[in-house]
Amino acid sequence: MFYQLKIAENQDIERLTMFVEKAGISSEGIADLIDYFVLMENGEKEIVACIGVEPVNKTGLLRSLVVSDKLKQAHIVTLFQSIQTLAEKRGITNLFLVTNKEASVQFLSLMGFQKLNSELVPAEMMTIDHMKDSLEDPNAKVMIKSS
Repeated sequence: MFYQLKIAENQDIERLTMFVEKAGISSEGIADLIDYFVLMENGEKEIVACIGVEPVNKTGLLRSLVVSDKLKQAHIVTLFQSIQTLAEKRGITNLFLVTNKEASVQFLSLMGFQKLNSELVPAEMMTIDHMKDSLEDPNAKVMIKSS
C-alpha cells in the first residue's frame, strides 16, 4: 500500500476532525491549529494517521496522534520525523508529549524523547488544556525532546 505525508490545510479540517473523533480523541482546537498537523493518506486520499503540535512560544505539545492499525512501525517513525521537522521549521525547540502507555515510552525513547518528571513541566505548557487534561491520568508520563 502506498502512503503519502502532507501538512494539513484548511480543506482538511472536517475530515481530520472526523478521523480523530472516530478514534475517541478530542478534536478541540484542530481548526485553529490545522497547519500544525501532519496527515498520512493512503492511495485513495483517506487519512490513515495524523499527529499535531500545539505551540506555545518556542515549545510545543504533540497531540492527537491517531494511527490506523494497518500501518507498520516504520510508518509511525516517519510520521514522528515529519512532525518534528514541521515543528523545527516553525521555530519550536522543545517538544513535549504525554502518554499513559508504558509500551509507548520505549518506542518514544528510541525516537529521542526522554521521560520528564511532571513537576518539571514548564508553566507555559500548563496553559494548554490538552496538557492539563492528560496529566489527570494517574498513569500519565511526560516526555520531552529538545532540538
